[in-house]
Amino acid sequence: MSIERWLVNLVRIRSVLWRSGLLLGVLLLVAGALGIWSAGRDLRSASVHVADVPVEIVRPVGGGTGRPAVVVAHGYAGSGRLMRPFADTLVRRGYVVALPDLAGHAANTRPMTGPDEIDRQLAAVVRYVRSLPEVDPARVALLGHSMGAAAVVRVGAGDPLIAATVAISLGDGTAAALQPGPRHLLLIVGALEPAGIRSVSAAALAGDTAGRRMVRVAFVEHVGVLYADRTHQEAARWLDDALRHQPERSAIAGKRRVAAAGLSLIGMLLLVIAVLVRPPAGAAPPPPAGPVPPIRLPMGRLAGAVLAAPVPALVGGWVSARMLPAPVSGYLVGYFTLAGATLASVAVLARRQAGTRRPEGDLRGPAGAGRLHSRSWTAGATVVALAVGAGAAVVVPIHLGLTSVTPHGSRWWLIGVLALATGALLGGVHAVSRPPWSLAVLAAVCLPLPVAATVGLAPGFLALITPLLAALLALYLVVAGVAWLTGMPWWRTIPAGALMVAWPVAAALPIT
Repeated sequence: MSIERWLVNLVRIRSVLWRSGLLLGVLLLVAGALGIWSAGRDLRSASVHVADVPVEIVRPVGGGTGRPAVVVAHGYAGSGRLMRPFADTLVRRGYVVALPDLAGHAANTRPMTGPDEIDRQLAAVVRYVRSLPEVDPARVALLGHSMGAAAVVRVGAGDPLIAATVAISLGDGTAAALQPGPRHLLLIVGALEPAGIRSVSAAALAGDTAGRRMVRVAFVEHVGVLYADRTHQEAARWLDDALRHQPERSAIAGKRRVAAAGLSLIGMLLLVIAVLVRPPAGAAPPPPAGPVPPIRLPMGRLAGAVLAAPVPALVGGWVSARMLPAPVSGYLVGYFTLAGATLASVAVLARRQAGTRRPEGDLRGPAGAGRLHSRSWTAGATVVALAVGAGAAVVVPIHLGLTSVTPHGSRWWLIGVLALATGALLGGVHAVSRPPWSLAVLAAVCLPLPVAATVGLAPGFLALITPLLAALLALYLVVAGVAWLTGMPWWRTIPAGALMVAWPVAAALPIT
């Protein structure tokens, strides 16, 4: 087949991909938006401030008095919005549910100074809920996840009027050892959670187990346990029994929002990809003068770079975690920056030793594909448009369907600093590899992060958010791979990746 014929066929394929991706993306985006809307369609929601704590109060549409109520506490780096699925389930069953943003999280701009501050705010919300005219003050319960699980156990143990407590993923040994503990305590853990969380939850059953129970939910980890049907079923039944409540509906709505958010995210990414693969206007371009072989590091040197990069990165993470106000974001800033700088240095040194000059063709995908890339936009406009589009494709669905990622106060500059560090990491990865090898290099360089968190060399919370980081980086690599195949220089995709990773991570982590 001649090069001219090959180019014509490639343009036709891109035309089909563009149209089908555009159509499917719009359909999924609409389906996701409708799913998020329908999740709260028959509920009443109002936002209030209780002792400087932003709280969302969710009520049944039918009104009424003497209703049971549940105050739901989120975990570290969570938000009231992350726990909204429990309101979707419980309010449909006849409960009033309060969803606070605890200190340092989401819309709460008060710094998180420690567990005492969290407990004080949670107790204030409990008092407010008891004062609501539609709530029976003798039937108020607590439900919490992770950090919030420890808080509800402590507050429940100190308030004998709390009728029941549900602690999901309890990992605080001090809270678990409280005697006497809260009344009617249900402990829920995911089977794939860290062993420490499972053992601490089991330890809470030691001694007098009257009125206590532990449930292990199969096939879920620390975040997935929040959306599992069994988690919602067990929590609802426990609260119904303890609060002597006959549910108005047997609703279980744990997956509605996360499924809708997933559809929206896929739909928006497909729209971004459809723009990338859009064929050029007019006839097929002239054939390329000839393929330019990309410069690649020898496999041995590449492996050496991948193995060497985490060493200075671990040191950099340890130092920056102590310099920045948010330890987890601070650690990632140092780790990503030093890992990316090490990879880039190896690539530059290798090219100098080889005595070669980096040709423009090395910045492009398969031979000739770069000629198909539309040149109607300037490079700067392309970078900005791709960064905004890809960033929004990730941030908007997460914010609307999962958790709050609206930055407040110092979160703005944390996003900028982490974005620069993420850009350094991605730049280093692209300097030493091309798709599909970029995926393997990035995974290998980041693999020490959860290991370091597990053994105490990094903040322990990193081990819990490793799946989130992996998912965000994988989404970026999909966009970067498509851009590379269409002939876009790899460096134009780095700002998009930096925004896709840094915004959800830095904005969700608490102010300290």
